Amino acid sequence: MLRLLGTARVHATRSAVAPSSLRAFATISPLRILTPRVQDHDDWARQPLPAESDGPAFESEFVIPRPIRPANESVERKRARLVYLSRKRGILETDLLLSTFASKYLPHMDMEELVEYDTLLEENDWDIYYWATEARNPPERVMGFASKVMPLLIEHSKNRGRTILRMPDLTL
Repeated sequence: MLRLLGTARVHATRSAVAPSSLRAFATISPLRILTPRVQDHDDWARQPLPAESDGPAFESEFVIPRPIRPANESVERKRARLVYLSRKRGILETDLLLSTFASKYLPHMDMEELVEYDTLLEENDWDIYYWATEARNPPERVMGFASKVMPLLIEHSKNRGRTILRMPDLTL
C-alpha cells in the first residue's frame, strides 16, 4: 500500500507540473506501454528492396545547374581551386579521401586530367565515396568523362600502405 501511495504521489506530481500533452503518459501503466498491440505491426511489414548493383534507381525532378567556371583559368589557379573543392565537400569521409588524393596527384596532373577531376567533383559526395571505395560501380557516364582519374581515385582509396590519413594543408 505504501508503494502504491508513493507511486500515486509521483504520478500526481508529474501531472500537476507536466504540460497537458504529457499528462496522459503519467496515467498509463508501464505494462501497457511495453506491450504493443498486434494490429500495430501489420503496417510495419515491408518487402525487401530488390537487389541492385548500383543502388535504387531514382530520378530527381530537380536539375542541379553546372557550376560557372572561370574563363581562361590558369593551370595553377585550377589546381588551387580543385584542392579547395576536394577538401571542403561537406562529408568528412569524402573530404578526407579527396583531399589526400588531391595533395598526392593534382601537382602531377595535366590539363586534361584536371578537367576530368573538376567534372567528377560535380557529382554527389556519397556517390563519389561509394564509387571510389568500390561499394558501387560507377555508371558509364562517369567512366566516360573520368576515365583517367577514376582508376587513380579507386586505387588511392584502397590505401595499400595502410597509412593513417589526415587532412593535408591547403597548399600544393
